[in-house]
Amino acid sequence: MTFPNILDSSAAANQAVAQYETLGGMSAVPMTYVIGRDGKIVDVWYGYERDRAPKVLKKLGLQ
Repeated sequence: MTFPNILDSSAAANQAVAQYETLGGMSAVPMTYVIGRDGKIVDVWYGYERDRAPKVLKKLGLQ
């Protein structure tokens, strides 16, 4: 990863993250939402996908 990242494996951190686990055990953190100007969700994805955001922004005419 090319951005600052903090790793915390303490019991308190694991408990805090556990509340976001969904979809059969897949972690919902990080999760990216792209919301259009009309307030509707344009795209959403789990995890890191390097090329996804630029493609969605181009689709919206923002790049």
